[in-house]
Amino acid sequence: MKAVIIGAGRVGLGCAAQIAHCGGLEVVVLGRGQVVQGLKRHERVQIETVHGPRSERHDVPVQALDLTIERDRAVEEIADADLVLTAVGPAQLPSIANLLGAGLERAGGSVDVVALENTEDAGDHLRHRVGAAGTGHGFSGAVVDRVVARRDLGNDSAPVSVVVEPACRVTIDGPALTRDWSWLPGVRSTTSFAADYRAKLYCFSAGHATAAYLGQLKGYRYLHAAVTDPEIAAVVLGAMEEGRRGLLHRYGLDVAGSPEALVAILHRFSNAALGDTTLRVGRDVPRKLARDDRLVGAARLAYRAGAEPTQLGLAVAAALQAHLGPHQLPPAGSPARLRQISTLTGLRPAHPLIEIVDRLWADLGEPAALLSLRTGLPAWESLRRAA
Repeated sequence: MKAVIIGAGRVGLGCAAQIAHCGGLEVVVLGRGQVVQGLKRHERVQIETVHGPRSERHDVPVQALDLTIERDRAVEEIADADLVLTAVGPAQLPSIANLLGAGLERAGGSVDVVALENTEDAGDHLRHRVGAAGTGHGFSGAVVDRVVARRDLGNDSAPVSVVVEPACRVTIDGPALTRDWSWLPGVRSTTSFAADYRAKLYCFSAGHATAAYLGQLKGYRYLHAAVTDPEIAAVVLGAMEEGRRGLLHRYGLDVAGSPEALVAILHRFSNAALGDTTLRVGRDVPRKLARDDRLVGAARLAYRAGAEPTQLGLAVAAALQAHLGPHQLPPAGSPARLRQISTLTGLRPAHPLIEIVDRLWADLGEPAALLSLRTGLPAWESLRRAA
């Protein structure tokens, strides 16, 4: 059996390739640029799994094609595949639709397409984009639960490599596919994909983003260092618990999970060997502040459950501060400021969360590294007073 991976980035190589290989599938990677040349040179990607002082390296054999110059061969590989996994990022899905459609149209049997894009509608989006070429094939989104901190392009003597955490789990929409893929290691098939997607987004992803934005506020470069800060750790746990309460109200305990599971997630964030940075985890602020995404979406669900999401609200405020930087901002509570929050979060202007975020944003003070989240005391001001 054959798996074709479209995308040679961190998720494609650090998650999809390993799962497919460990399941006994032949792995073909389609991509562009220097990383593809590295994969061609060594015909493998090296997976380095790290946790604290422990490190293990495994080689995953791959064939690689450069989409810039080998498109026809790529179409043939898709047509010959049993499973196609995309890992290009949600914004790039339209750019691969023609390639995918051309391959599916030539396929002799059914092909399942799983979009590892961590968006709820990625599978439906691809199905719509390929149109009639998708008839008889399966399309699913996926929830990817693995931190892949970095990718190295390698050189003449060293292969392309990725650094990953031990956890490697992917949840797929079982009924949307033509085959059962739950036999692959780390793959779980669900009949409630939307709920499982939100469970990951509103707990793990919300906590990850909270740690990143609060870490930036307090001047931490690395995520693992940020979550060892007691103030930040407390807010991260609080934000995930608010997300969990919303999930519990909407979907029940089986989806929401237990408070103990949140502590385990926080422990994953503290994996120093990953070397993950607050800037990487916190990048693409507008997407992460979208109305249904990890912070605002979780806060809305928590609010509907009767909770006041102050910890998630603080994370949103910190994200706004990180996004806007030292620009001149309207006064706190002013109509202009509330409109600004509404525009950036997608919340209606009268939504109660707007006022919560505005109040917490004002508490943070001027953009500067902080000594304390509770007082909003800038680090440089404290140093000036001490002098």
